[in-house]
Amino acid sequence: MNFHDDLQFSHKVGRALNKSAENLDRSTRDKLQAARQRALGHQKTAVAGLSLAGFGQFADEILLPQARTLAALSTLVLGIVGTYYWNHFQQALDNAEIDSALLADDLPINAYLDRGFSAWLEHHSQ
Repeated sequence: MNFHDDLQFSHKVGRALNKSAENLDRSTRDKLQAARQRALGHQKTAVAGLSLAGFGQFADEILLPQARTLAALSTLVLGIVGTYYWNHFQQALDNAEIDSALLADDLPINAYLDRGFSAWLEHHSQ
């Protein structure tokens, strides 16, 4: 069977069900209509849960309720990473100034005589 045959068969079944439903009493038809509406509601829920290969359900059940927490954690992580890189950038600028001063020989003689300066040079040269 192909799609066209399936479609024709479903129309035939639908017509037969509609014709036989006319013979039912009013309360039975109302119950069937209510059951059909519930089934359609469940079908829509099931289809929504399957959207995007399961990501839709994951987003609805896990991500959305925790959206504030995730946003706060993301902001915190970005702040920590940004601060880390900013501090290293500032330290690199400070080191570049000291290196430039050493190369230009603009440092006063007391800088070379300071023991802490010598220890700093030995530590950073390694």
